[in-house]
Amino acid sequence: MQAIIQYSKFIFLAVLTSSFFTQWYSYDIDVIHLPTSSYFSDEGVTTTHSIWETLTNQFKLDTKSTSPQVQTEIKKLLADKKHFNDVLKSAAPYLYYIHNQVVSRGLPAELALIPIIESEYNPYDVSNKGASGLWQFMKVTARELGIKIKSGYDGRRNVIASTKAALAYFKDLGVFFGGNWYLAIAAYNCGQFTVKKAMHKSGSQSFWNLKLPIETKLYVPRLLAVAEIVKNPAKYGIELPHIDDKPFFAEVNVNKPIKLNDISSQTGINIDTLKSLNPDFTRGSAPDISIKTVLIPAHSITNFKNSLNT
Repeated sequence: MQAIIQYSKFIFLAVLTSSFFTQWYSYDIDVIHLPTSSYFSDEGVTTTHSIWETLTNQFKLDTKSTSPQVQTEIKKLLADKKHFNDVLKSAAPYLYYIHNQVVSRGLPAELALIPIIESEYNPYDVSNKGASGLWQFMKVTARELGIKIKSGYDGRRNVIASTKAALAYFKDLGVFFGGNWYLAIAAYNCGQFTVKKAMHKSGSQSFWNLKLPIETKLYVPRLLAVAEIVKNPAKYGIELPHIDDKPFFAEVNVNKPIKLNDISSQTGINIDTLKSLNPDFTRGSAPDISIKTVLIPAHSITNFKNSLNT
């Protein structure tokens, strides 16, 4: 993804908070998209409703499923169904949050699938050009958008910071291209002025008629292919992995640097789970107080509070 020239200022919404104290840290619990307080007692409980149903019911785009370009990408994805299923499973910790952020901005729900084709929902993914995180930001782009990158910390890997940055850009692109989301999605990959130049040369406003970089020509059909498959899994012989339609993580504010190993040892939260939620801590800890948040499994909030209060 090329450097972003145009972007929006971010509006940070205040959400449910509470605070408690220990002899080491003072924590404020900031829970992201918590539907009901009863969720705190649901530790380990699996809901019967999957996020895929909610997500696909809110799709807005025509997947152009009969077009040769999309058909080709569908065949590529189905050539290794196990790998495709593993990628979908990788979305589990992040998909609920990203989906809610997408729809709350009035954007097409299909954009929640972008990390599948950008990073295979792997926040540790780094491209050969140096782009990193779920949304694959280059460092210069991330810094333009206010994402922190410093020794021991890479905010491009932070699901909250990177998602807000990516969706702010998508919001701008949607406006820039007058609601033509095929063009907007293409521009996320190659840059809005590359798309605009191609439109000017061709005299067309249709993505399908533009001469764009080969990566971009494949990018939009691939996203549509993913959307088509998850919308109609039985048609394509796919069983979608169950992902609960409820928050996976909560955001905790801290007033001192904190180590993931300390959280794990004091609360019993699995260290691998903490690392998957906090890949931005490149050395396993917040490098300084300018990094004020850590993500923990949402169902572990009560345990987290009780353990650190003893």
